[in-house]
Amino acid sequence: MDVQGLTPQIDEIRTLMEQRLRVRGRSLEAQLRKAGRRLPRHIRREARFLVQAAPMAANPRLARMIDQNRATRAHQQVVAHLKSIDPKQAARTRLLNLAGVVAFNLFLLFAIIVTFLVWRGIV
Repeated sequence: MDVQGLTPQIDEIRTLMEQRLRVRGRSLEAQLRKAGRRLPRHIRREARFLVQAAPMAANPRLARMIDQNRATRAHQQVVAHLKSIDPKQAARTRLLNLAGVVAFNLFLLFAIIVTFLVWRGIV
């Protein structure tokens, strides 16, 4: 595998991470750090393999040590996962989760106030 084969793959992954996860960074490695647990462990592992293979691909002797099948498979898995993410649905889910937490906290506060009022004999 050479740099010409690996660089477009990494660029495609970087673009998808910006579009789908809204994660920016100077390199794929920085983007992976920022994405954190938003990516499943096996996807992070495959992306890290590509990050480690990129500098090796720049050197002709080290480029022969890269497993081309694994690099291709890693690229396909990461791209497939990133394309399956819907940014609008993710934002909607975050908003609904926040609304649920707020509603639960208000219910809990109401229950505490009623319990306090009953305990003091006001109600």
